[in-house]
Amino acid sequence: MNLLFEAAARATVVLGLAWLATTLLRHASADIRGRIWRAALTATALLFLPIPTPEPFRISSTVLANASATSSNVVSAIPFLVVIWTTGLAVLLARLGVRVAALIGITRSAATLPDDGVRVTSAIATPMTWGALRPVILLPDYVLDLPLATRTAILRHERAHIERHDWLRQIFAECLTAVLWFHPLVWLAAARLRSEAEHAADDFVLADGTTASSYARQLLEIARRVKQPPLHAAVAMIRRPRDLESRIAAIVDSSRARAQASRQARLTVLLTAASLLLFLAACQSARLYKVAQVQTPPKVVTKVEPNYTDDARNAKVEGQVVLSLEVTPQGQGKNIRVTKSLDKGLDRQAIAAIEKWSFAPGLKDGKPVRVAATIEVNFRLR
Repeated sequence: MNLLFEAAARATVVLGLAWLATTLLRHASADIRGRIWRAALTATALLFLPIPTPEPFRISSTVLANASATSSNVVSAIPFLVVIWTTGLAVLLARLGVRVAALIGITRSAATLPDDGVRVTSAIATPMTWGALRPVILLPDYVLDLPLATRTAILRHERAHIERHDWLRQIFAECLTAVLWFHPLVWLAAARLRSEAEHAADDFVLADGTTASSYARQLLEIARRVKQPPLHAAVAMIRRPRDLESRIAAIVDSSRARAQASRQARLTVLLTAASLLLFLAACQSARLYKVAQVQTPPKVVTKVEPNYTDDARNAKVEGQVVLSLEVTPQGQGKNIRVTKSLDKGLDRQAIAAIEKWSFAPGLKDGKPVRVAATIEVNFRLR
């Protein structure tokens, strides 16, 4: 959970800056703003990659237990926060899975048109597209009765999503939202990513010669048929009719920039995101010292030995659990992680015991600092 909360805290910086940048660039093209949100969400995912830690100092502890004895104070309960986070993750991923499954079913039952990758069905109310290797455009059956110019605009809109790989990017955002479901900025970023994708696809249609007034009327005609948000994991042309106001305003705004981002703008977005990631990584590692960088390394003051679990004893499990942690200036072990697992129960026993240890902190220039540590806990049966 420590890694999750650390990533969430750094994500606040990344996504907050993305929000600021897109607000300042509100008069730029939707493609530019969409790329900023994509870069910010990708950077947020990369925050979960482990940062190379300094060389830790090592502590070894051995736990001996009688093969026939019963254990006490067994740590078997999963922390409450882990349960809450896992529940939220499971619910959102299950919801996404159900929606993708529903989308597969609709696609299989839809009638195929001569146009490559286009299918028609009565099961949906708005045009949509989805798929990675073989993208599919799904059209409501009423689209066949619309004027040719309207059908052409709809297909151009949906093919713009395919050209931009919007479905893959939005599924990625959905998965990241499931991991960081408690973070409001992640939800905001995912919503803005969807919104800018629709604006950018609208710009493709207008760039092909469709007049703004006629295209706005076409969207309104489709929106009148949408009664509720589609419950499918597709890129829908109209998700909520109430969201259409901002799109119509953008469509009829002749001063609005509609060009795709230039190569220089794309490179600027990527370099800015990479620089921000490196800066956050540097800030994280700068606060953590290796043992060779301190004048006085940390020392264990009091220890609490972990216990054997009954399950591990009955299964005659023996071996080593290796934990990485940081010894804080207050002499506590924080950010404890299992780097070498032995048994789930024994892993939890080791973590629970180390959490109760106290240390004399490492000193640099006479001041307590955070120092990386590795603790090896050896479980042996007598």
